[in-house]
Amino acid sequence: MRENLLGLRLSDAMETLRREGIDPQVTLTAAPRRKEAEGGDLRVVYASDDGRRLTAARFLNPIAFRRQENG
Repeated sequence: MRENLLGLRLSDAMETLRREGIDPQVTLTAAPRRKEAEGGDLRVVYASDDGRRLTAARFLNPIAFRRQENG
C-alpha cells in the first residue's frame, strides 16, 4: 500500500500520481448510513502498491461544518 497517499485529499493524491504518469481508478466508499452528498472532503483511505487503484471516503471538517450550521 502506498502509505504516503493515505489521508490526502483525493485531488492532491491524483495530482501526485499523474506527475508519475499514473491515472488511477478511483472507488468511493461511505459508511452504510451516510449519504455521499452530505459534504466533506474526499480523502484517500486506500492506495494500491502501484498507485493504480485508490479508494476515497468523505470526511467532514468539523470547524467548517459548524460554520455552515450557524450560518
